[in-house]
Amino acid sequence: MATSGTATYNLTVNDVIQEAYDRIGGDPILGYDVRSARRSLNIMFSDWANRGYNQWTVELKDLSLTQGTNTYTLDYDTIDIINANILDGTTEYSMTRLGINDYAAISNKTQESRPTQFYLQRLNTPQVLIYPTPDQAYTLRYYRMRKIQDVTASTVDGVEQNLDIPFRAFECMCAGLAYYLSKKRPGIDINTRAELKLDYEQAYERLIAGDDSPSTRILPSTSYYN
Repeated sequence: MATSGTATYNLTVNDVIQEAYDRIGGDPILGYDVRSARRSLNIMFSDWANRGYNQWTVELKDLSLTQGTNTYTLDYDTIDIINANILDGTTEYSMTRLGINDYAAISNKTQESRPTQFYLQRLNTPQVLIYPTPDQAYTLRYYRMRKIQDVTASTVDGVEQNLDIPFRAFECMCAGLAYYLSKKRPGIDINTRAELKLDYEQAYERLIAGDDSPSTRILPSTSYYN
């Protein structure tokens, strides 16, 4: 028997909500159930952002730096900077990330030179603080993790909407939403809720395990033998 010859399967918001309710038992009854599910999806995606970076949301961005300016506002949907370099002409120089205490300890933040360090201030609209302050025009080339796009579809029978989620994350998303809804739906016993939570956490571990492989680091041994 022939295969379909396609690999374009996708889930809409409606599909995900229906799948989650199937797993906990019963259909969404009222319009509020759908709004509740949509809200839970958005909350779950915010939790994913705190757990680590989601590879499909990583983007390469360039930011123009000007002489004498050390604070720059980033796109509002930026969650984190994973890696940053200074581009001077055609040459890239790596930068070191600073924590708040390290940045605060710098006595002269206006000292000008080629920037070598940055501090990300994770405000509602994030800012990146550069040190040293640029002594000429440079480009900050960085990989950022952005927010997963909002789920805004409001009714099961109304507007269809795709999700900003890749195929390999479908199981994790459906399992997670089922668990989130089980905490709000009456009549779900504690054992069922615990099983749904376990399914979700295992699905998430499989998802992030395939997201990226850490770079190999070979360190010289400091031990010696007599």
